[in-house]
Amino acid sequence: MFQIKPIIYSLFLTGLSIIILSSNWVVGQKLDSLQSLEELVVTGQYEANSLTKSVLKVKVIDAKRIELQGAFSLQQVLANELNVRIIQDPILGSSLQLQGVGGNNIKILMDGVPVVGRENGNIDLSQINLQNVERIELVEGPMSVNFGTDALGGVINIITKKQKANTRTARLGAYAESIGQYNANLALGSSNAKNSLLFAANRNFFGGFSEDPNSRNKLWKPRTQYNADLSYTRFIEKGSFRWTNQFFNEIIMDRGVPNIDWTQAIALDRQYQTTRLTSSFFYEKKHNGKRNINVVGAYNGYMRRFNTFVKDLTNLSEQLVAEPFEHDTNWFHQVMSRGTYANVAFSQKLSYQMGYEFNHEFFFGSRVQNQSVNMGDYNLFTSTEWKPFKHFLVRPAIRIIYHTQYDAPLVPSINFKYDLREALIFRGSYARGFRAPSLKELHLEFVDAAHNIRGNKQLNAETSDNFQFGLSYSHKWVSKIFRFEPILFYNKIQNMIDLARVGNGNDALFQYVNVNNFTSYGTAVNLEYRTEPYQVSLGYSLTGRKNELALYEPSNLFFYAHEWRLNTSVFIKKLNLSFNYFCKFNGRFQIYQYNFRQNDVSLSYIDPFALMDFTVNKSMLKQRLSITVGLKNMLNIINVNANLSSGPHGAASGNAAAGMGRTAFVGINYNFL
Repeated sequence: MFQIKPIIYSLFLTGLSIIILSSNWVVGQKLDSLQSLEELVVTGQYEANSLTKSVLKVKVIDAKRIELQGAFSLQQVLANELNVRIIQDPILGSSLQLQGVGGNNIKILMDGVPVVGRENGNIDLSQINLQNVERIELVEGPMSVNFGTDALGGVINIITKKQKANTRTARLGAYAESIGQYNANLALGSSNAKNSLLFAANRNFFGGFSEDPNSRNKLWKPRTQYNADLSYTRFIEKGSFRWTNQFFNEIIMDRGVPNIDWTQAIALDRQYQTTRLTSSFFYEKKHNGKRNINVVGAYNGYMRRFNTFVKDLTNLSEQLVAEPFEHDTNWFHQVMSRGTYANVAFSQKLSYQMGYEFNHEFFFGSRVQNQSVNMGDYNLFTSTEWKPFKHFLVRPAIRIIYHTQYDAPLVPSINFKYDLREALIFRGSYARGFRAPSLKELHLEFVDAAHNIRGNKQLNAETSDNFQFGLSYSHKWVSKIFRFEPILFYNKIQNMIDLARVGNGNDALFQYVNVNNFTSYGTAVNLEYRTEPYQVSLGYSLTGRKNELALYEPSNLFFYAHEWRLNTSVFIKKLNLSFNYFCKFNGRFQIYQYNFRQNDVSLSYIDPFALMDFTVNKSMLKQRLSITVGLKNMLNIINVNANLSSGPHGAASGNAAAGMGRTAFVGINYNFL
């Protein structure tokens, strides 16, 4: 196998050289403006606040960056982020880890409303479409005080586009990729001083991928997705009332290997259908410019259906198989509401926020005990931002939780920000996290000829402690910005929940248990330089992970993973043309995992690999038409050498799916108004 590291380093240097050389012939252009560092964020804020003034460290990925990258799903754009590790599954989709923490412990929000429907503890990131997204806000570390359970590892808040007052929208878009991906989207909107209406929809089609193009059984399964968003806003004095509806439907086809003899030509095909519906109400109101009220109420519905067919390959007819365990339908419903009242200028030194949140979940299906279970949590929380002196800001906060099945502890946090100088900011935080077991972990009953997996009502809740410290140095002069941001982090999770084998024999029982205490710590450094002709962002992170498998021999070893990121962009103003390079190197990933087949613990790993994209973006017709073309996965990565322990559904694996090879794409967006 070729040595990947020298190639990675040479491509990093190549990207830097392109930027430096390009700047020599474009730097003579007039430098009229520079993208501001004062972008507003809303996640965890009392009111929309700038990045530099926020006591929380928030990463922002805006719509322009998404367009330049040629990304159309959350998985694609986060794969380029530092300290974010994407785990790929050709059927279950893509999941992620933040600071080494993943699964049920990462909360994904859409305009502050939780995205529901976890499979194996994860939200499939490839199901979250970005065509109607304004920006993505990412906060690492426990956010349990702000957003409750499931936020031990961090929060990703996806902010959708809104129709502003007295504007109109008419937009069409199309995307095609050589891998067999074809997307189309549209948006229509209109508003006056009192009302606005916005409709957006898209269809994404993927034909499947395998290294053998003639194979019927694809490594990456064919999928078709439909999204539709409809929102209505009523503008009121110093506020608004908004109603949004979001619909998603996906069908994944897992086509089996043909079984052909002289009597028949058939295959066993499996179809996975996912439907998600969210209806939300938002109320915002400002009083006297300093008191804010925000209320959201939402219903989430999620359905996952699995069917198995016998496909006749001679006449293409299909017939459902007779075995009941080859079919399943599960329904998940959630109702939630969150309300906050904030006084952002109670005095010159003090602001405060108080609020409530409730969530109630219902799960229906043949694979849960009694085919119907539910649970809820009801919360009160409060925080204060106090300035004891001019350049120092501290925010203590606490959440009180009543859970219908668990005695939840008080969940505290404290954040502080110290402006050492105007250009140098120090942030620090401690946060306690809490996660009650999910309904599946408590009540799953998946028993058939091939499975014996059950929930566990005796599970303890997960708790965590997180410390973070970081600096942000930014130097601005005339038309240039240099930014330097190092951070340190530490996570400790107690009673982490996982599946374990608790019986012997062919019908061995697998059950959710508190099997793991998990620790991660590390550092990340980001360097960024912006001027009008070009932009360079270089980042590095080192994350150590240790998991102590309590039922087996504990491990005292930390395994370390390196990550590098280089993003560069050159913009030729006279031509409205930009050249963009995105590179992320993922170092060797190691962790102890439970091996279901052998009933022991083994070291699992995924070898290092890199993902590199190059794109060109051109705007024309007075910025109405935007065209992006490029190459993705330039190193042609498909499978990576790995040692992955067996699970309750399958055997161990000697490789991990990382990509679908080198592809070319073109994306077109046209604004009629």
